[in-house]
Amino acid sequence: SDPIEDDEGSSNSGVFGVHSSPRGKMAYKFGWNITQGFCARNGLDLIVRSHQAKKQGLGFDVMHNESLMRVFSARDYENHHNDCAILSVTNSQEGDGNEKDGVLTVRPQVLNSITRG
Repeated sequence: SDPIEDDEGSSNSGVFGVHSSPRGKMAYKFGWNITQGFCARNGLDLIVRSHQAKKQGLGFDVMHNESLMRVFSARDYENHHNDCAILSVTNSQEGDGNEKDGVLTVRPQVLNSITRG
């Protein structure tokens, strides 16, 4: 299944729910409300998922009101000239503005394409 891209639909565009995907009968596109409902039911703030490379894309996307992060870790996959990324996940430190124990900080780190001109 694929998230509806933020430029296709966001909380301001009125695109909600689950829709058929051009990738076939077994895949669906889902809106920001599906992501946020899943997070609320499961006590989550963020879902991280892998996905296919986007041509000329960065190695990550932050979507659905910052509740979904898509990361792809293969640079120049199938000659797509794409960057790749990893996620650095660390415990938040005292004094960094996070009041709660157990809060994680998630930051993407991008490795640029070597085939893109």
